[in-house]
Amino acid sequence: MSQHTSSQIGDLLSGAGLVQRENIEAALSMSATRRQPLGKILIDSGLMTEMELYGTLQAQNLIREHFLQPDLALTMLSRIRETGRSFLENLIESGANIEVIDFGLSLGELFIDAGAINRADLMTAMETSIVSGLPLVRVLILQNSLDEKSAYSGLTAKLLVKEGRIARGEAVGALKLSHMHGDHIEEILEFGGFKKFREQNFVRLGELLVLSELISELDLLGCVEKSMSAAQPLGQVLVDEGILAEQLVQSALRAQKYIEAGTVDALRASQMLRHCARTGQLLEFSLEELASIKPKVLMLEKPQSLAALLEILGLVPLSELEQIELVTIQESDEEKVKEFILNRQILTRECLEAVLYGYELVKSGRIATEQLVFAVHVWLWNRGDFRALITTLGW
Repeated sequence: MSQHTSSQIGDLLSGAGLVQRENIEAALSMSATRRQPLGKILIDSGLMTEMELYGTLQAQNLIREHFLQPDLALTMLSRIRETGRSFLENLIESGANIEVIDFGLSLGELFIDAGAINRADLMTAMETSIVSGLPLVRVLILQNSLDEKSAYSGLTAKLLVKEGRIARGEAVGALKLSHMHGDHIEEILEFGGFKKFREQNFVRLGELLVLSELISELDLLGCVEKSMSAAQPLGQVLVDEGILAEQLVQSALRAQKYIEAGTVDALRASQMLRHCARTGQLLEFSLEELASIKPKVLMLEKPQSLAALLEILGLVPLSELEQIELVTIQESDEEKVKEFILNRQILTRECLEAVLYGYELVKSGRIATEQLVFAVHVWLWNRGDFRALITTLGW
């Protein structure tokens, strides 16, 4: 810790009345002699607690980033000793309008209500985020409170609510399913009968960049969060953070338009972008070149057996699937297969009947495989009458 940084911490501590100025001066001298951080000297001397030091570091970073006024920071720091609560807890309780705190709480509440994290995880992650400068979702991932797909779904849900495209309750329900089953939240919303959120050939900029292996998922999550909290375009954040050059971002935006126009698919566009990154060239193609590249359509195939459907649904371990497949081959009577599944307690009778009913709908062409996957996952969450659920979904 530099002398300049230590002095800033000392100013905050003395200004908040936590440590007297003369004690700070003495601790600064000891810090230089022993080559130990000021905070350690003060804690070892019994002049302050670890909670007070941690709060001071948070206050310092919030002031530096112009999120918090110094006077309010000093007030909140002084309350740590009075209340026994952390700096962040006191700041939240004060009702102060701090943009980064408000955004973190709003996003965190979505994850909590969806059952993805608990409140203790959120508070720990928020405090670490403030001290480290890392985005909240990245901290949640690093502390193993959240997986990357759930984190991205949470940010997407937050954006859709902010844009007024879905209600918060819809976002919580879809995020819960996304966290439980690993499906993307927009797919869940679309299969659930909500309005379509993506055009047929739409790919988000961040998803395209990850597919192109130009940025990591962790870097993407952090930049998406900063983009949303600061109301800046993602491309601008990527450039400002030094993650991508502006020329490469412009090429990626151009690739997006090619995908939307149906001229190329996302996989081909990602290959183009990798070429741009290697060569430094802009993404420029003639009309003839673009017209010669046909997009690919990716859909789940219609399952040819009950075992194949169970594999798609992810309801049965691989070892059990192999056994079901063998019985299916040996027994032409579907009742025998059903009896085998029930006797082995692979599925409950209620669950098996729901799957079999859905399988008949898929085979008859009434619904797509993707719709059945969604419906079964919704039913597993809510239970009740599966047939009524299909009717409610409008299928």
